[in-house]
Amino acid sequence: MSKFKFKGLNHITLRVNNIEKAEQFYSGILGFEIEKKMGRSMTVYRIGKDSLVLVEAETEYEKTSKDYRVDHFGFFVDTPEQVDELAGFFREEEITILSGPSNRKNGRFVFISDPDGNMIEIFNES
Repeated sequence: MSKFKFKGLNHITLRVNNIEKAEQFYSGILGFEIEKKMGRSMTVYRIGKDSLVLVEAETEYEKTSKDYRVDHFGFFVDTPEQVDELAGFFREEEITILSGPSNRKNGRFVFISDPDGNMIEIFNES
């Protein structure tokens, strides 16, 4: 057993096909503020104590291949109603809803897809 005790998730890095489209999604749709840009191909968002890093891939991948670079990542919201409100907003913005909104044993969730096919879970735990 490791002597190290991890305190939490520090960041997630996603490879994206088009950094500008990805920024439009994460800034424009999800409302995340850019913390910093590193050159033309890397964008860092600060979300609470965590970071989401986008890196433009050197070679594109086919988003319908189901060969995801990350399975999914999730963001908490305060209430189950916010899950439903966000689902409505995503429909208006023509964002792909993969599953939900639905209840589960300990809360409510909706899964969406970003422009590169990365799966994102928005959820509330009760």
